[in-house]
Amino acid sequence: MWKLTGLAVAVAMSFLTANQGKVYAVALPNGSFESGNFNNWTTIGQTTVESASFGIAPANGTYQAVLETLQDVTGISASNLETFLELSSGSLTDLGVVEGSAIKRAITVNAGDRLTFDWNFLTDQVPADPDYNDFAFVSLGNINQLANTNSVNSLSFSRLAQQTGYKSYTHTFTTAGTYTLGFGVVDMGDDTVNSALVLDNLQITPVPEPTTIFSSLMVVGLGSAFKIKFVHKRKPKTK
Repeated sequence: MWKLTGLAVAVAMSFLTANQGKVYAVALPNGSFESGNFNNWTTIGQTTVESASFGIAPANGTYQAVLETLQDVTGISASNLETFLELSSGSLTDLGVVEGSAIKRAITVNAGDRLTFDWNFLTDQVPADPDYNDFAFVSLGNINQLANTNSVNSLSFSRLAQQTGYKSYTHTFTTAGTYTLGFGVVDMGDDTVNSALVLDNLQITPVPEPTTIFSSLMVVGLGSAFKIKFVHKRKPKTK
């Protein structure tokens, strides 16, 4: 009997080993902006949701978010952006940021969860100038620059001149909690040249929970073992 039980457990363990790495990404609500608007997001400055008619095909689905600094003022100063994105005072002002646009949302994650998204930086600041080095960033309490005017390397068929092209970004959370996830694009040095950040396909990949999986598989495995034992113990009827 114990051989059968051991076999069932071994099968369950084998299944666990084969499948424990299979974790699937979960799209954030309106993470690909497929509602055609900024539902689930809060915005400030010049922000729109665009289709491929913008001149750039979305990385996923039909729509993508576009944040711009415009060829005029957005009316959103560096300190306004810091307050909006819940950043420390000086995070942008100390860098010499003049103005910009941003979007944000709250996300709740566990330690080990991975955030992924696709982004594209565009600019009319050609050629690049160190005094007017506009840039785009992601923020989770601190800013992390995605690209600046030195990063563009190809022509854009949108209303801006050059782009980086879509690229992917991954961030792994080391601490569980609720975070303010923000994205921004900013002007440096002046407010007369347009730069933009295009976003799409935001997803969270949850950390695997091997203990939960193991417990479920043990129940299945032991249940199978019991069934095998029961069938084995039954004897054919004699006439």
